[in-house]
Amino acid sequence: MAVGRGQRRQRSAADEAAFQRAVEEARGRHNMSDVAGRHTVLKKHGRELIGLCPFHSERSPSFQVNDAKGTYHCFGCGKSGDAIRFLVEKDGMRFIEAVEYLLGDRLPVVSEEDRAKRKADDERETADRIALARSIWSASVPPQGTPAEVYARSRGIMMDLPPSVRFVMTPRWRNAETGEVGRDYPAMACGLVDVDGKLVGVQCIFLADGGGRKYERIRQDGSKAKAKLTFGILTGAAFRIGPRSAGIMECEGPEDALTLRQETGRTVWAACGTANLAQVVYPPWVKAVCIAGDNGDAGHTAVKRSIEWVEAGGRSATSAFPLEAFKDFNDQLRGIRK
Repeated sequence: MAVGRGQRRQRSAADEAAFQRAVEEARGRHNMSDVAGRHTVLKKHGRELIGLCPFHSERSPSFQVNDAKGTYHCFGCGKSGDAIRFLVEKDGMRFIEAVEYLLGDRLPVVSEEDRAKRKADDERETADRIALARSIWSASVPPQGTPAEVYARSRGIMMDLPPSVRFVMTPRWRNAETGEVGRDYPAMACGLVDVDGKLVGVQCIFLADGGGRKYERIRQDGSKAKAKLTFGILTGAAFRIGPRSAGIMECEGPEDALTLRQETGRTVWAACGTANLAQVVYPPWVKAVCIAGDNGDAGHTAVKRSIEWVEAGGRSATSAFPLEAFKDFNDQLRGIRK
C-alpha cells in the first residue's frame, strides 16, 4: 500500500485495514537495534541489548532494546516505544515519514524466516496475555458498594460508573515461568477493548484504605511501586466510555476519561498510557478525535504526536487542555492546582 504523505481524506474500511497493515509491516520490518543503533552502541545483555540512551546524557547504560518485541525503553529518562516512535522522537520525522522510511530499503530487513518465527512467538504470547486479562475480568464484579466506587467518588466522579469499570481482588505480580503469584490486592478494573470491541486487556488501579487512595509502596531501592498495572494487551486498545460515536475524545488515563465523560457527556476513550495515545486503533466509524492532553511539555508533545497519528489515518483531529493552573482534567475537577 502506498502511504500518501500528509494524506487526510476519509478512508473506507478497506483503506483503513490496508493502512494498518502498512503500519504493522513498517514496525516489524527491521530489527529495533538497527533503528536505534544509528545513534548509540548496543551490546548484548541477556535477551536484550543495552547502551547509552540516545535521548539524554548518561555515563552508565540504561537504554534497553528488545528485537523480538521491536521495542526500546530507557530506565533513566523513561523514553520508550517502537521503531516508528523512535524515528519520530529522535530523528524528528512525522509519523507518515517514519512509516515510509521503514518501508524503504535503508536498513537491513529481517528475514522472512525470522519474521515468521517472531510472529508465531508473538501470537502465542499475545494469546496468553489476553487469556490472563479475561480471567481477571471474569473474576471482577460491578463497582457499586466496592472500593472501586469509593475511589471514583474520591476523585470527584459522581456519575453512575460505566460497565467498563469494575472491582476485582487480584495479584499485583505473576511469574509466567514458575506459575507463582502474589497475594490479592483490591483494584478498580478498567476494561480495554480492541478495534472490534473485544476485551483484550485490563488496567488495574490498585487501591488502599478501602478505596480512599491509590496503592503506595516504596521499594528497597527507594523507587515507588506503580499503582496502575496493565494486564493483557495495551497497544492499540482503549478504555471506552459512552456509546458509539463518529466523534470521540481521547485522553491518557481512566480518571481523566471518567471526568471528561461526566463533565461533557461525550464519548471518551482512554489510552491508559502516554505511549499508547499515538497507537490506538480506531474503527472506521470514528471520523474525528479530540485529544485531551495534560499540561506541561510532556503532555503537549504527546498530543502533537497523537494528532499526527489520527490524521495519518485520514481522520480530523483537534486538541483540548485543562486550564493552565491544573495538570490534568481530573485535578481541575477537584480544584487541585499544580
